[in-house]
Amino acid sequence: MRTGRMMVTIGVGVVFLSATAPAVGQEGQGAESRPVSRPWPPARMADGQPDVQGIWAAAPGGSVSLSNPISGGADLERRISGRELRVPSRIIDPPDGLVPYQPWAAALQKQQESVYDRPTRPEHIDPQHRCLLSGVPRLYTSVPPHRIIQLPGAVLIIWDEYHAYRYIPLDNRPPVASYVKLWMGHSRGRWEGNTLVIDTTNIRGTRLSFTGDFLSDNAHLIERLTFVDADTMNYEATIEDPTVFTRPWTMRVAHKRRPYEEAWESACMEGNMPPDTWLLKDEPPRQ
Repeated sequence: MRTGRMMVTIGVGVVFLSATAPAVGQEGQGAESRPVSRPWPPARMADGQPDVQGIWAAAPGGSVSLSNPISGGADLERRISGRELRVPSRIIDPPDGLVPYQPWAAALQKQQESVYDRPTRPEHIDPQHRCLLSGVPRLYTSVPPHRIIQLPGAVLIIWDEYHAYRYIPLDNRPPVASYVKLWMGHSRGRWEGNTLVIDTTNIRGTRLSFTGDFLSDNAHLIERLTFVDADTMNYEATIEDPTVFTRPWTMRVAHKRRPYEEAWESACMEGNMPPDTWLLKDEPPRQ
């Protein structure tokens, strides 16, 4: 009896699939490759914000260096093959695409760059590879996507990577005390058309790239998230930090909407070594 019921169930399933297969083939063919139609200019939220919610990611992502922002995979290929790989700098001001370091800071960055792929001490390892939060503006340069959620009077940005988030109020509430330092900084936002302008202070000094670009606890950021169209956003950050740099400078990273991306929990174990470090640690130095 049990076998008979099973055969009937399978038979019904086959008939159902046979009947629906042509419809799927005709209407669903290529559905994953078709762009999702979204209105532009964007619809407005109840509090007047342009509705830009969804999952976004740097395109392309890569934070090996600010002036040569190749991905970690491309950097590994570069070191294995010995071929130099270069892509356009993320820095749009100054025009030369270089970070305007003070002399002492430039020397420190060069020293960190010289040991980042052959670390011998914990401080040589990029904090992001040690499962530590890399903060802003770096998270906008890396591969992991982020989700934008808009609340009444606020914007919430979440990265599943590192379990990081930013809560950005859109009001004039008083700032926190200057001695309070946060990985994601202390932010206040406002909308200028389709651009979210974020004034960020109280940043904890950290690295900005694998190769040791960095800023200090005294940095002040003006960030601009400009939504160019339904699927394109430009992230710009102007960084002022007289402790480290000779002048303010600006970086830009293009982002694309990821309509089919799903948010997956990310886990990182303390003490992890980045694969592109341990794979090459026994390789003799290149001449």
